[in-house]
Amino acid sequence: MNWHRAPSSFILPLALLLVLSACGHNPVEDSRTLADLPEPVIPRHDEGVAAENLEQIEAQYRAALLVATDPEVRHHIQVRLADLEMARSEQAQQEARTLTAFFAEPISHYQALVATYEADPAQSVASAPDALYYKLAKAYALDGRDREAAATLDELAQRFPESPYIHEAQFRRAERAFAAGDYELAEALYLEVATSPTSAFADNALYMQGWAAYKQSRYSDALGQFTQLLDDAFAGAVLPSQVATAMSRMDPNQRNLVDDTLRVLSFTYANLDGAQSIAEQQQDIGARPYQYLLYQQLGELYLSQERYLDSADTYARFVSNNPSADIAPDFSIREIEVYQAGGFPSLVLPAKRAYVNHYGIYSNYWQARAGIATPATGLAARQVVRSNRPRNMSAQALGKLKLYLEELARHNHAEAQRLAKAQDDADALAPSRADVRRAYADAAELYEEFLLTFPLDERAGEVNFLMAEAYNESGRTIAALGAYETVAFERIDPTYGADAGYSAVLLSQNLIERSKAGENLPTDSLTDEPVQSKLWQWQERKIDNAIKFADTYPQDERAIAVLTQAAPELMYQGELARASQVARRVITWQPAPEGDLLYTAWLTLGHSEFEQQLYPEAEAAYWQALELHANYGQKPGSPTAAELRERIAASIYQQAQLALASGDNATAINQLLRIHTELPGTSIAATALFDAGHTAQMAGDYAQAQQLLSEFKTAYPNHELSARLPAKLIVIHEAQGNWAAAATLLSAQASANAGTELGRQSLLSAAEYYDKEGDWEQARDHYRDYAHNYAEPVSERLEVELRLSELYNEVGDSESRDFWLARIVKTAQQNPTERSRYLGAQAATTLAEAPYHRFKNIALTLPIKQSLGQKRSALDAALAAQQRVLDFKVADFTTRANFFIGEIYTSLARDLMDSERPANLNALELEQYDILLEEQTYPFEEKAIDLHEANAQRSWQGLYDDWVAASIQSLAKLLPARYGKQEQIVEVAREIR
Repeated sequence: MNWHRAPSSFILPLALLLVLSACGHNPVEDSRTLADLPEPVIPRHDEGVAAENLEQIEAQYRAALLVATDPEVRHHIQVRLADLEMARSEQAQQEARTLTAFFAEPISHYQALVATYEADPAQSVASAPDALYYKLAKAYALDGRDREAAATLDELAQRFPESPYIHEAQFRRAERAFAAGDYELAEALYLEVATSPTSAFADNALYMQGWAAYKQSRYSDALGQFTQLLDDAFAGAVLPSQVATAMSRMDPNQRNLVDDTLRVLSFTYANLDGAQSIAEQQQDIGARPYQYLLYQQLGELYLSQERYLDSADTYARFVSNNPSADIAPDFSIREIEVYQAGGFPSLVLPAKRAYVNHYGIYSNYWQARAGIATPATGLAARQVVRSNRPRNMSAQALGKLKLYLEELARHNHAEAQRLAKAQDDADALAPSRADVRRAYADAAELYEEFLLTFPLDERAGEVNFLMAEAYNESGRTIAALGAYETVAFERIDPTYGADAGYSAVLLSQNLIERSKAGENLPTDSLTDEPVQSKLWQWQERKIDNAIKFADTYPQDERAIAVLTQAAPELMYQGELARASQVARRVITWQPAPEGDLLYTAWLTLGHSEFEQQLYPEAEAAYWQALELHANYGQKPGSPTAAELRERIAASIYQQAQLALASGDNATAINQLLRIHTELPGTSIAATALFDAGHTAQMAGDYAQAQQLLSEFKTAYPNHELSARLPAKLIVIHEAQGNWAAAATLLSAQASANAGTELGRQSLLSAAEYYDKEGDWEQARDHYRDYAHNYAEPVSERLEVELRLSELYNEVGDSESRDFWLARIVKTAQQNPTERSRYLGAQAATTLAEAPYHRFKNIALTLPIKQSLGQKRSALDAALAAQQRVLDFKVADFTTRANFFIGEIYTSLARDLMDSERPANLNALELEQYDILLEEQTYPFEEKAIDLHEANAQRSWQGLYDDWVAASIQSLAKLLPARYGKQEQIVEVAREIR
């Protein structure tokens, strides 16, 4: 039985020493009595009171009692002496090591005082008789005399119902009744104390009232009492955190009371429906902020009873009923711990998985605390993580989340590996490939959630790597690639980074091959968006990963091989400058790479530099590759040595082209000759020699050009460019004025290409060059062949025919000349142009000379009829020839033709008058004959005059040439009166006479 120590009755401070000095003073002087002395107080047990002090105090009280005569004073002294005995007994009991009776003296004192009071209560001087009963009851209780203590308390309750000790008295009575098993009485007494608003024992009474109801199996009533006590204890608390704060601030007695209440409540719920009873009660009375303590206490009760499943269910019920509570994770953790303690491994794993699902970053619990209104996954979850740790989630909850995530991920990973092995072993019960991949995907997703939740964890690199491995095995290659890249190039993990980087390179290649095959690639794990990357994008990614791998992990033995492979891949992607840069890195790598890697680097450098038009650098790289080729260039797909020589030749050739473009012909020729001399047998060697000759020709060095082209002809007689040699040599001979040599080549070319445009031009040029050389016969023959074989173009044929007429004229072959002149006339008539008409008129003019002279040379002799007939025929021929000239209507030749026609008529008239006379005519007949002739000649003279006048009148139109002048002279002879006058020059007087 616990006794409440009232401050005025049972507590003795060390200030008790002041009583001695108070007793030694003169009461009159101080106007004070013993009644004014303070109550003796028991010192704290750690302070103690020296025995000699108590003895001195008691001696002084006893001395005072001997001299005191006032009943009230004596009563006070007796109370003080009793209290001192009580204090001495309590101290002795605290210090004792064996059980014995300690309170006989104080009991005796208090009994005497009580007896005095009871003898005459009305006349009693006791100011607080109830206190005497209380102290006596306490002394009995401390001495183990419970019966007497109970009787004394009953007396106290009966005599002093309004006493300040009544609540404690009733409480002690209730305790005795409870201990005696009289729960109904105990409950009634506890109720009396509990309902008093001023009772210091109200809480304890309420607690025991609940117990009394519990003992009577009235559990619902007990719940009400216990709940009321907790409501009072946590008044003002709204949140569980405030409940915890309130408990931390309770004094030990109050804390013990609350703890006991929770404990008995757990028994109560256990006797009802367990956790379900808690939920039903909370639903009836409204949720209390301390309800988590109810579940917690019940769970622990079940655990102490080894009712593991009930215990775990209790913790789970709280979470189920309060899924958003700040402390919900702690209950889920305890549920898992209970499963572990009870040896239920099959339940532990699902519980951990449920924990992750309920509190992980994809849960409403997490996201509501992170400021996300709706659930987020994937990339949205990344944003959640960036918003820092969720509010009101304990470090323990986060720690367990981390632990469970990793445990679940590793478990799933191991399970996936087990399934994969079973499949590899062809186990009859082996899972499908899809099942294996799903298992790996589950592990990967848990690893990923771990990283999203704890991105800065010290094991993040390892977890990230394991995630990549799991994604790779699950067939989600793209997600695996991204994970490997993160480990290798973002985290640069010292343990897993190099392997991750190398795996990233390999996976990139895998994606390239699958993309080439047209495979539909899986979606990305974070976005679930279809992957639209094209082949070139995977190729770029592989290259980037390879270069990053070499940059980040240069000490890794795989780095140089990976970097080497990136060089040609860059080249194939068209990134030539980067390809060259990477190839040079390989070449200068330390320690020096293996020969096959150097070969690849030099070859790639050569190709890349060539495509960038860096031909000297390309040539140097190709030479290096050629040097390594015998030992390292035999792999499938590698170029042959001959092909490398071709690349070198091409590089030199392009250098020559650049030199030529810059006007450096000498360098261009030297470079081209290098191919011929250093790389004979290459396909471009012949072309290079030919181009060298051509370049010399274009540079005006005809001697060198002729020498190089002649060398080409000797070295490559059957080369296709040989067909171009004649033309080149012709030009060279032309430039040197070697017409005969040029003509000879042209003649051969014409024969070889007869009937073609080239043949036509060659034949014409050959004729012209023979003509220039003065080789009349060759010129004539080639002109003649041309005129007979190439009718088109007409303009050039006319010129050839003209030249033939001239050549024949030069050698006096008038017949042949006239043949070609006639061809000119005919051609001009059929193809009239300004030039053809001119040449036609010119040729016709020349051809008209012979008929004219034949006409003039025929004299009219006897017999006149015969000679006149010949004359007449010649006249017609001469006139027809002149008319052909006129038909071309070329002014330069028209005046001449008109003049000669006039002369023909003049000559005819003159020839008629000069004709031979018949010999048998007399004078009269002769005169008549002459008159007749004059009459016959007159029309011809008139015709001649008209023609000459028409010709002369052309001068009026501005056309005046030799033939117009000749016509005027003829008119002077024909009409001297008109045209034969001499011009008179009149002198002009220069002065006045």
